[in-house]
Amino acid sequence: MSSKLLQTVFLQSRLHPDLVDYFDLAGYCDCEPSYAQIRSRLQYLLDSYLSPHILSQRLIDLPQQFTQPQPRPWETINWQAINPDQIIGIDPQLFLSVIAASVEIEAPIRAYSQLSRQYLAEIHPAMTHFLGGCYNNEGKLIEMGVWEKEERQHAPAFRKIYRQLTGEDSAPQPNSIVQLPSSGSPVTDAYRHSLRRMTTEWSAVAVYLWLMAHSTGALQQAIAQPLQDEVNHLAKFWGISRWGFQDTLSHRCTGMVMQSAHMFDHHRGDRTAGSQVFSLRNLGYGPELGFAYWQVLRRLCRWHQHLSQGMLQELFGERPQLAAASVG
Repeated sequence: MSSKLLQTVFLQSRLHPDLVDYFDLAGYCDCEPSYAQIRSRLQYLLDSYLSPHILSQRLIDLPQQFTQPQPRPWETINWQAINPDQIIGIDPQLFLSVIAASVEIEAPIRAYSQLSRQYLAEIHPAMTHFLGGCYNNEGKLIEMGVWEKEERQHAPAFRKIYRQLTGEDSAPQPNSIVQLPSSGSPVTDAYRHSLRRMTTEWSAVAVYLWLMAHSTGALQQAIAQPLQDEVNHLAKFWGISRWGFQDTLSHRCTGMVMQSAHMFDHHRGDRTAGSQVFSLRNLGYGPELGFAYWQVLRRLCRWHQHLSQGMLQELFGERPQLAAASVG
């Protein structure tokens, strides 16, 4: 559907409230969308939440977060308005499986943040504090990192969504944290961890966009909040790692695809709901989700071309000497 027609539908919906269900955060909404319509909704969401301007603004915000950390405020969510009728164009049980998987994958945030501290402490202390907070000499947490503050809202949000849709509480299984074997080089290990962190954020963005394409109303609006956090974090990780490691785009994308394959293998054989997300190809929704992954990466690659070293150096200063080593 053209943008002009979408605008017409939106204007008509303001004059005729009975049409409002046909226009939501993903554009034109059909109660039983075709594959082509889902792709159109994904493109609409990508334009809305992953534009170059938005990615640049999220990155430019990072130096301020180093000195004056402030979590991104969420929009108000009408939890009571969420209902199963807002799931569209997909088997509701599969949709619920993905929501349950999101609870599990988002749950061990403290473990994630501590792992990042371990890898980045010698490379970039300010980014380490952004991720994992500040600790005293006795190892006691003094202040939680902004990244952890934002991420720790996600599991409870998806748990609330699950409860509203089913009337039951989810019973998440702890998601295991995979620590990569040491290469013997702190720079190489930090780079590989950065790739893994970007891959998890990339995966979250793609999956949440896909969930939004298959939802509407209050349900869709609720998923939009963790989505925006993940876009925010993905832009920050992508930009500062580009500044710190100066890797080539092909090297980065290859590394992220390989990390994604490792994540697939890790989740495919587990007993958690997360395994359902990684078996979508067996249920007919693989092309949709693959399209979401590809389009998110494509947008990042386009934006990457505008991240000049001069601009990045103006944002973050001179690179730490340790991180200036080549990563291949």
